[in-house]
Formats: sequence, C-alpha cells, structure tokens
Amino acid sequence: MRQALLYCCYMDWSSISPAIFGSMFQSVMNPRERRNLGAHYSSEKNILKLIKPLFLNELWADFEKVKDNKNALRKLHEKMSRLRFLDPACGCGNFLIIAYRELRLLEIEILKVQLKGHAVTDIGSFILLDVDKFYGIEYEDFPAQIAPVAMWLIDHQMNMLAGLAFGDYYVRLPLRKSATIVHDNALRTDWQSLMQPQLSDLWNKEDVEALRYDYIFGNPPFIGKQLQNVEQKKDMELTFQGANGAGVLDYVAAWYIKAAQYMAAVLPRNEGSAEPNYKSPADAVVVKTAFVSTNSISQGEQVGILWNELFNKYKIKIHFAHRTFKWGNEAKGNAAVHAVIIGFANFATNEKSIFEYDDIRGEPHELKCKNINPYLVV
Repeated sequence: MRQALLYCCYMDWSSISPAIFGSMFQSVMNPRERRNLGAHYSSEKNILKLIKPLFLNELWADFEKVKDNKNALRKLHEKMSRLRFLDPACGCGNFLIIAYRELRLLEIEILKVQLKGHAVTDIGSFILLDVDKFYGIEYEDFPAQIAPVAMWLIDHQMNMLAGLAFGDYYVRLPLRKSATIVHDNALRTDWQSLMQPQLSDLWNKEDVEALRYDYIFGNPPFIGKQLQNVEQKKDMELTFQGANGAGVLDYVAAWYIKAAQYMAAVLPRNEGSAEPNYKSPADAVVVKTAFVSTNSISQGEQVGILWNELFNKYKIKIHFAHRTFKWGNEAKGNAAVHAVIIGFANFATNEKSIFEYDDIRGEPHELKCKNINPYLVV
C-alpha cells in the first residue's frame, strides 16, 4: 500500500477530473451489489447534457447580456454565489463536481470582465463561489465519504486555474467550508433537513429563497420492479402513499415524486395559514429538477401511473427532455442502459426543448417546442 501511494504521488494529478472517482468506484463493485443498488455513474458528457439546459445555458446567456454593464454583472455574480444544488442520489459526487466546475469557469469569465485593466494582488477576495452551497444524499457509506473530498479537489483545481488566469497563486487553506453530503436513504429523508431551518418555519419569500435548493438533479438508481428488494419496495410504498399501480414502477420514479413534493413545499406561507401567499406563479419561489432515468418511465404502463400523479397532484410541467440514448461512462463492465433525461418544475414555461437522437450512441439535435408529453413526444 505504501509503494502504491508513493507511486501515485509521482503522478501529475492537476488535469484529472475528480469525477473519475465515480467510475473507479463502479469498477471495483461486486456486479451483484452494483445491480442491487442500481449503481451506474454518469460520465461528464452525460452530466453536461443535463446541467446545460437545466441552468448552465441560462447563466451563460445572462452573462452575454450583461457583460457590458458592471452593476448587472455584479448582481449576476452575486446571484450565482447564492444558488444551492442538491443531488439526492449523489454517489461519489459526479454531478456536483461537474456543476461546480462549470460555475467556477463562468465565474472566471465574469472576473476577467470585472477586473480588466486592474492589477490583481489577491484574487481570492473576488471569488464568491464555494463548495458549501452543494448538497448530496447517498445510500452507500464509501462514496458518501469520497464526495466531499472530490469537491475539495475540484475546488482546488479551479482555484489554481483562477490564479493562473490572473497571475496570482491562490489556494483556500485551511479548508473552512465543505459540501454537505449525508449518508442516508434519500427516499426516507427530508431533503430540507440538510439545511436549517425547515421551510415550514419560514413565512416570507426572501427567507425561503435563501434557504431552499434552486436546482435538484442527479442519476437515481436504475432498478426495475422485478429487481427491487424488500426495502426498496417499502421505499416505493412510503413515497407513493397508496397511489394506484405504483407497484409496477421503476425505483427511479420515487425520486420524481420526492422532487415534486419538495417543489410543492417551497412556497412562502401566510403566517398561521396553510395557504401560500403568492398571487401568481411569477411570485412563487422557483425550483427546477432534472434526472437521468431509465427510459421505461416514458414508455408503456408506467407513464399513466407516474405522470398522472405528477401532473394532477403536483402540477408538474416538463421543461426539457433527452429522448432515449445509450448511457455510458468510463467504468469497466459498463452495463448497456437506455436512458432519458427529463427536466421539470411545477410552473409553465414558453422555453421548452426536446433533444432527439438519430443514433442513440451519437449526439442529439435540439428542437424547440411548445409542449412535451410524458412519452417525450412534442
């Protein structure tokens, strides 16, 4: 072990993405254990397919609009620093890592505009983004321990990149902030419990906005009804609360319901009343979600059961989707999984996109549309 560690220390790790930990962990798992957990870690390529339409494209578009206006650019930078992200099936943290990296890359571009023509002697005083706005829930103990370390590693890499961009060596030591990664069953955990106070204790929109997740995303377990164990079937029963036909659903469907329940909870209340105090959807607190999922939730009998619940009970709207594509990562023994990505929220939007694949192993092309139904047909 000592020799292996010394050998690793001679390597240059500076350009290696910490997201590789997920694939490495999958590679050493027992195949039966991997199947029971539905553990299929997402590659950077597939993560970008999700986070770009969920939030990244919008932030870059905002940057292009305001980069010539210093006050507006400062507000965009401050807004980015307040955003909170949750992956309720985070594994080794791949989604959180890549999302954080992409946000830091945008922050560097913002700082290049803001600091143009100025001599920079302490770039750290201008960097607002940090890992403490990233949260995860993971069922397995080992990856739950890897994830916060991987977040520190990507933070260090981005700090070094920022220092290089501005000619100022910058490291964040000692480490004072950390991503919040909880080792628990996400389907039996109150997602808001990773933060305090609880949403039900808050009465005005400003407080709720400051203490809720802006974006929920991830790659929940791929486990069909036939492969679910006793505990997983119980998770489904508790999540769906007696909904008709829920027993035939894939395990991933429960994460859609939990996300919809969280969105419904994120509404500022009138004090002493269960009723929300906003007058229109534009006044509500916005939360957006996207998951990588087995394509079976958009096919056959599962569609009517899951999406009737989401549409009718939680008023969910699909904002974007990737139709079926072949999922893959860098791990050995990669399973052949046909996946979809579905982005949704509990409010309507005029900006909807469907991503089609002429070849499920190839690249998609984007189509703008007015509506996307649960079969992922426009």
